[in-house]
Amino acid sequence: MKKLLALALVVMVAGGALAQTSEDNMIGMFFGEPYVDENTNFDTTASPFNGFIVLLNPTVDTVGGYEVGIEISDAGVFVLAAGGPNGWTNFGSNLNHLVGFQTPLPMVEGGTAVSTMQMLYAGTALVTISFGPSEPASIPGVPVIANGANPEELIACNLTSDVGYVATLNGDGVVATEAHSLSSVKALFE
Repeated sequence: MKKLLALALVVMVAGGALAQTSEDNMIGMFFGEPYVDENTNFDTTASPFNGFIVLLNPTVDTVGGYEVGIEISDAGVFVLAAGGPNGWTNFGSNLNHLVGFQTPLPMVEGGTAVSTMQMLYAGTALVTISFGPSEPASIPGVPVIANGANPEELIACNLTSDVGYVATLNGDGVVATEAHSLSSVKALFE
C-alpha cells in the first residue's frame, strides 16, 4: 500500500512539474524578430525603442484578447506608448494590459506580436522585465489569453523563461523554458 501511495504521489508531482514547463501558450518580450533568446535583451541608448509582447506556440488559431501585468525593475524606464493590431484596446494601463481585439488576431508560426511598447531608458544599468497576472486577473497568478473562436475560453499562459523575468535591458537576455524530460523529473526523486 505504501508503494502505491508513493507511486501516486510521484505521478502527481511529476505531472505538475511537466505542466508548469509546457512550451504551449508561451508569452514573453522580444526586441526584434525572430522571436528567439538572442532578442530578449536590448542595449539602450537615449533614444526610444520598441519591445514586443509575443505569443509563442498558442493552442488556438486566433486570440480575442490577453491579460498580462508587466513589472520593470527600474522606475527610470518609461513606457511612452503601447498599441497593437486588429483594433487593440487596452482597458488597463501601459504596464497592466487588459486587452481585447476588435477582430480576433490570427496566430502565426514563429510567434505573434500582440502588442508593441515604445520605451525609453537613458541609463546603462541592468534592468529586468517580468510578466505576471494582470490586475484584476481572470485566472489568478498567470497571464491569460482568450480564444478568438470562443472568447469565453480563457487559457493560462506560460512564460518564455523560468528565470523570473522575460527580458532584460543592458543585460544578457534570457534562455527560454525547456520542457523537462522524464529523466529530469525522475532525478528530482533520487
